[in-house]
Amino acid sequence: MIPLLLASLALALAGAAALTAAFTLRGEEAVQGWAVAGLGTLGLALAALGHTAGPLDLPTVAGVVLFGGIAGARWRPRAWKALLVLGLFALCVGLLPRAVAVTGVLGGVAFTGGSLTWAVARAAGFVAFAASTGAVLLGTRRPARLPVGGLPARVYALHRAFGLAAVLALAAHLVALSLDTYTPFSWPQLLAVPWSSGYRPFAVTLGFLAMVSLLLTAASGALRRRLSGWRILHAAAYLTFALSVAHGMLAGTDSGSPAGLLVYGAALFAVTLTLLRRCLGDHGASGRPKTQKGGVPQEQTIAARR
Repeated sequence: MIPLLLASLALALAGAAALTAAFTLRGEEAVQGWAVAGLGTLGLALAALGHTAGPLDLPTVAGVVLFGGIAGARWRPRAWKALLVLGLFALCVGLLPRAVAVTGVLGGVAFTGGSLTWAVARAAGFVAFAASTGAVLLGTRRPARLPVGGLPARVYALHRAFGLAAVLALAAHLVALSLDTYTPFSWPQLLAVPWSSGYRPFAVTLGFLAMVSLLLTAASGALRRRLSGWRILHAAAYLTFALSVAHGMLAGTDSGSPAGLLVYGAALFAVTLTLLRRCLGDHGASGRPKTQKGGVPQEQTIAARR
């Protein structure tokens, strides 16, 4: 029970560090910078105490150093803002080994059968789902004269960090599945013919489609300056989310557990609510009179000129 508690606390602290870092990208609040460094360091200390720390925690160390040095100690190297974004991405990546540690402890306590690679695949799948859901939630904000791609700079940076974390976790998910002996998958089954799998072929095919949709979404965002219609392709993020929920519910061995149901239910509720607010906000904004500088409705200005 103590290893599970330590692993869970380490994951919670790592998540709190990443969340705090998302609101510290301007580097103006030294207290927030030190808070990120402190939360990340304490999470690493608990991981070491629970014997779950390893080389995969190096991204967290990098994130702690960057936020502690730049935001906390006010170190200002060249491109320091980009380094803070890199530090946020590193902290998000560092959540993966913490999630793997929790799943590994749970696997040793509560699950029968399976293997370490199977536990890693499950944990990486959950991290990919959580990260892609976060990217969808941030990307659903209603654009209104915002500087970067319709999003404010900090939200945009976090949106991209979540997207990159989802792609990285997807890669870990595929590698773990290819190495697993509990339910063996070949690379052709993972990347080309998922319906030929002996393990829940329909659910695996949904996961394959979710992977293709995720990569299409990520590529359209990366190439947005060269693709005039990139927003249409980027809307595949909603398809990715729907396919991921279906894949997780049908293929995951943890989908029937209370924790799994809570994760999928909370994600569905959050995305649906955010999308409804976006749609209703756009509808309300379309019915408002256009204004010029000074807050005067455009219709009144035109009437006054006649």
